[in-house]
Amino acid sequence: MDPAHALWIGGPQGSGKSSVAAALADRFDLQLYHVDARTWVHEERMPPTEFASLTMDERWVHADVNRMLGWFVNNSRHRFRLVLEDLRALPETPGCIVEGPQLFPTSVSAVLGSPDQALFLVPVPAQMEERLRARGPMEGTSDGARARENAVARDLLIAKRFEREARELRLTAMVVDRPLDEMVELAAAYFAAAVARLPGGGDLAAIRAFEEEVRQTQIRLYHEWLEQAIAAGGTSR
Repeated sequence: MDPAHALWIGGPQGSGKSSVAAALADRFDLQLYHVDARTWVHEERMPPTEFASLTMDERWVHADVNRMLGWFVNNSRHRFRLVLEDLRALPETPGCIVEGPQLFPTSVSAVLGSPDQALFLVPVPAQMEERLRARGPMEGTSDGARARENAVARDLLIAKRFEREARELRLTAMVVDRPLDEMVELAAAYFAAAVARLPGGGDLAAIRAFEEEVRQTQIRLYHEWLEQAIAAGGTSR
């Protein structure tokens, strides 16, 4: 499918974008593409990066938070190229909704058919911190609590970057300051005109089966990596 026939929802971790995107895909009978559901299949297609060469402790326990931000932004640029490749391999109909924390406004703006096809969700910082800390200590590190705090600090910087880029590019950033069902309604109203322009039709049952297959592959590949890492004496990635 043409990436211009997609709706885009970007935002940091803990912004509710996955839930909003899933609800809109069901409501409007759209294809649904979760960037994070492709993490492991993207691994083999990613170029070598500094981040990929590091241990979990080097990534999350010992690194400076601004360095963490730089790694994520660099990784997101590479992932965006793979997202576009994946989208072009999807059926032409119906249109698609794409969501992920890697979808920064500077990347998305280059492929938009119209500005109203992109929405960036930015949480209230205190609420975002609470949701992210509730995930608990980070597995695979020697100091899970510190790793989680570092990850939260990084994600707050990511949220600020989303807000700044959207403002500079005159794209819409929506503050996540109400319950999920209300955010879904706001997003549905925002995208209404764009949805009407997207192609309809297609074999939705086959599309949903494929999306579930993608999700199951992500789970399987993660567990295969985890088993290998444990057998090798620790999670090094």
